[in-house]
Amino acid sequence: MNIEPNHLIEYLHSLANSTAKVSADSRQIQSGDIFFAYPVGHGNALRDGRQFIEAALESGAAAVVFDPLGCNAQYLDHPKCIAIENLAEKVGELSAQWYDHPSKQLKVIGVTGTNGKTSVTQWLAQALDGPNQRMAVLGTLGTGFPGSLVQTGYTTPDAPKLQTQFKELLNAGAKQVAMEVSSHALHQNRVAGTQLNCAVFTNLTQDHLDYHGSMTNYAQAKAKIFQLAGLEHAVINLDDAFGREIAMKLLAKGGIKVWAYTINQSALKGFEKFGDRLQRIYAKDSILNGAGYDSLFTYEGISSNTLHIPLLGEFNLSNALAVWTVLLTQGLTCGEASKRVSQLRPVLGRMELIQVGKQQKSEGLLVVVDYAHTPDALEKTLQAIAPIAQQRGGKIWCVFGCGGERDIGKRPQMGAVAQQYAHQIIITSDNPRSEEPQAIMEKIRSGISQNSNVQMIVDRSSAIMAAVRNAAPQDVVLVAGKGHETTQEINGKKFDFSDQEHIRLASGGIA
Repeated sequence: MNIEPNHLIEYLHSLANSTAKVSADSRQIQSGDIFFAYPVGHGNALRDGRQFIEAALESGAAAVVFDPLGCNAQYLDHPKCIAIENLAEKVGELSAQWYDHPSKQLKVIGVTGTNGKTSVTQWLAQALDGPNQRMAVLGTLGTGFPGSLVQTGYTTPDAPKLQTQFKELLNAGAKQVAMEVSSHALHQNRVAGTQLNCAVFTNLTQDHLDYHGSMTNYAQAKAKIFQLAGLEHAVINLDDAFGREIAMKLLAKGGIKVWAYTINQSALKGFEKFGDRLQRIYAKDSILNGAGYDSLFTYEGISSNTLHIPLLGEFNLSNALAVWTVLLTQGLTCGEASKRVSQLRPVLGRMELIQVGKQQKSEGLLVVVDYAHTPDALEKTLQAIAPIAQQRGGKIWCVFGCGGERDIGKRPQMGAVAQQYAHQIIITSDNPRSEEPQAIMEKIRSGISQNSNVQMIVDRSSAIMAAVRNAAPQDVVLVAGKGHETTQEINGKKFDFSDQEHIRLASGGIA
């Protein structure tokens, strides 16, 4: 059956019941729902929902909308199947139409970048959520309101699921949503049909080259967030080279209010010609103070009072400044934004501190859990830990691995980063998936010189045990790569595994 896309949603509503949903997952289809079936991705990441058309029909789908190109001809004449060419590019807008464009009824803030997406979105939810102005969050840690997230297992869902979640959050009372926007989602048009009020770019470093093929393709995917219709504010990190490029292009084009943030005022050089078309935000006089920073956040020459950022790492200072900037785009004063940023709490698995033994900050082994799984993220995390270890008079232990079936080029690079900053290195398993863990570890080891203090322990729990039990009380142990995750994927199966839990188990009996 063929129907013009302009009339498709009206026709589908005539077939479905009032509570029907749209979905690209046949397992979620219930009687009366609409199933979208289309190929998405490429190479090993190609997924084709059209192979599940029969399953959706058997589950009671009122209609199936599918991409006919290269598809079995049997569905072209099926009374419940509707052919729409290039459906992957159109499904976001169609799904948004189905729910009467829920993102237009919400203020949606989208955050993209290699690192920082989860921290920034979670902190925005912390800062903006209130009893009369509910702020939901959507991303790696789950979907929902702060304190009651439902785990989903993905960063950005497919287009039908995304629009469904917007509608559900709107019905639950949300006024705003902070969402992580992955490069895969942008490349696959998952956010098409979504109206963003504000888009944030944190940084660009090597990751996901197994999917994108090159840093150029990866960068172009990230930049697509600023091409979404209806965008009002662009918040961009000028400390990142690609961020500077994006800002220049947006300023030259016009139409979107550009807010540039930096923790290095020198990054503003070269942008003077844009005058008041560019909103300039920067941090100055920042000093490490215990497990956080004291800093002056400044907007157009107006500085906040010195505020304490209770977060470790210069990159988290940058992320906190991004949050402060977004708060300004949402109408908060500098003073109110500073008050809320000073109350931020660390995000699960992001520079999360676990004290072992003595409970005073200056005593007992300190263990840090972080999601760092790229060379840049691991380097920044180790750099953040270095002054703390120095203050304590201790050494840095680094426990990490690399995920299987992912960008293999970063493995020796991460080994080299660990060698540069850590005194003791334990290479272990991350999520090996279908790959042989030992082979992954050997690839990491190839980036480390032979005279380094390196152990290779395949079992991650044993690796954590070795570090926690052998580190001195004044040392700092970094367990990197999995962060918030509660499972480990091995040979197609997911097993319960929490770095935090294994750290606590390993520390049993340490005084």
